[in-house]
This record gives sequence, C-alpha cells and structure tokens, in this order.
Amino acid sequence: MDDMMKIHLLIDNERYPLNIRREDEQLYRDAAKQINNKLNKYRSEWPNLSPARHWAMVSLELAFENISIKDRNDTVPYLEKLQELTEELEKQISNKE
Repeated sequence: MDDMMKIHLLIDNERYPLNIRREDEQLYRDAAKQINNKLNKYRSEWPNLSPARHWAMVSLELAFENISIKDRNDTVPYLEKLQELTEELEKQISNKE
C-alpha cells in the first residue's frame, strides 16, 4: 500500500478526502480544477440557475467530453486489422521458409 496516499481536494468550496495512487495525484488535482472552472463558468453565464442546475450542466459537459474522447480513441478495429495483417505476414514468411 506504499503507492497509496491521502489527499484533500477542494471542489465547490467543499473539502473531499481521497485515498489515491501516488501516480494519479496530478490527474485528480487537474480534475478538481476542471470541475471548479466549469462550475464558475456556468455560474457566470447563468447566475439565476440553482446550484443543482450548475452541477447538472457541469456533469453533462464532462460526460459529453468523456464519451467524445472514448469514441475518438476506439482502437479495437485497428488492433484487429493489425492482428489480421500480422497473421498474414507470418503465414507468408512461413511459406517461404
């Protein structure tokens, strides 16, 4: 458990204690900063909305970004094609030997 550490993140003026892997610390800090930035953006653009609605908009934006990135980084078709080509190359090489 040496690679675990406890940190406190401040999100929307609330402190959240987390036990995380050391190598993930900066990612968590960046994520908290991104949430706070998005909350501030929505509060500035729509000051009359409730805090729950600001949080809903932030959640929607982050979920959309997450799904968009996953769709762009879908490497399965490429890995399958690489496997197919590798098998074909190996077959061709073994036929020549």
